[in-house]
Amino acid sequence: MERNELVRRAPLDDEGGWLLVTSMMVLSTMLVIALTSFTLVDRGQKHSHDQRQRESALNLAEGVLYSQGFALAQKWPGNAVAGANVPPTCTQVAPAAAYAEFCPTPSTLAAAQGSAATANFTNTDSLSEVTWITRIRDNGGPNLAGSFVSGAPAEATQSGTNVRTGAAYTCPGPCKWDANGDRQLWVQARAVVQGKARNIVALLKREQFDEPFPRNGLTAGSLRTPNNGNKTIINATGSQVVVRCTTTTTECTDYNAAKVQVLPQTIIRDPTTPPAMTPHQIERFKAVAQSASPSTYYTSCPSSYTGTVVFIDVPATTNCNDPGGGVVYNTPSDPGIVIMPRGTLYFQSIFHGLIYMANQQGSSGTVLQANDNTEVFGGVAIDGPGRLTAGQASGNKATITFVANPFNVLSSYGTAGLVQNTWRELPAN
Repeated sequence: MERNELVRRAPLDDEGGWLLVTSMMVLSTMLVIALTSFTLVDRGQKHSHDQRQRESALNLAEGVLYSQGFALAQKWPGNAVAGANVPPTCTQVAPAAAYAEFCPTPSTLAAAQGSAATANFTNTDSLSEVTWITRIRDNGGPNLAGSFVSGAPAEATQSGTNVRTGAAYTCPGPCKWDANGDRQLWVQARAVVQGKARNIVALLKREQFDEPFPRNGLTAGSLRTPNNGNKTIINATGSQVVVRCTTTTTECTDYNAAKVQVLPQTIIRDPTTPPAMTPHQIERFKAVAQSASPSTYYTSCPSSYTGTVVFIDVPATTNCNDPGGGVVYNTPSDPGIVIMPRGTLYFQSIFHGLIYMANQQGSSGTVLQANDNTEVFGGVAIDGPGRLTAGQASGNKATITFVANPFNVLSSYGTAGLVQNTWRELPAN
């Protein structure tokens, strides 16, 4: 028998199991591919999820930074007294009453501390597990640009010279106020959202802008010069004298025109003359006085009227008396402004700058009395029907002399904005 006849041929319908093995191998391969795909998709989703939470943390950190800047614009810590009220840190926990003005308001930031109606960050990540912290430090310390990385320089005692006053200072660490007087502070903001942390820092600068003020030697409801001297008592040459009363009687303008007691001799009588400042301006100057170093904001009559802005916040029935005695307040190159929203002032010294009586009590009597030996180099403004009573300076000197410089340098402060190229992200921890 031939060899090939001994080989048994398998029938076409033979089920020897090879097809099953092949199918299982293909199925296993497909299962591995599917599981790998699921793993890749899951990892991708987790990566996207983590990235979204990191972005949420960065957005919140920036929001906290700007919110801290807004708080600083409203209450700039410009002196040691204010600095003592600035907390070492602000957090998502509602601050104590003493710190509330210097910290961001938690309910306006993440919904975890507020609600959809009050918070600005209301996405899914911001509903829970959210914390944040800010730090305010002066920029006069060594290597402060990178100090928040190590933390040590930012917390150290700081000393130097105040660029505004030229006086030496020492600020115990951490220095939480504008000790060097350059209107700049470092602010650090760190936010943690769903366990993801972002940490940023930027230098914020208090913006300064010019304030409008009527450029008149005198603006008042009426005026009176009881002295009969043959001399100029109000010298507004280069500007004008404006009163709101409209008659030529002594109830309106009581002075001796024949003796040229008022210059220019033509007085502007305009009952529609508006107040010298708006309420918002007054509030801005109040903030300037409160943040001055040292503070020049007073709730009682001051003993000195020296300062860029002297703000006298007293009741309408208060009459303040300048001690006089030949005292000179401010200088021609560094004039100031005295603002008294309410009450009356009796003045008898030499003053370089502007005196503004807002006369919120609406008095038509004497609101400012510039007595004998008073010399004001700048201008005077009294709102409403309030009267100026101007005495006579000693010798051949005017009681009020118009000088332009105090009007030219009059300024207040606005927002606290980021200094260009100072924003940076720090290590998260």
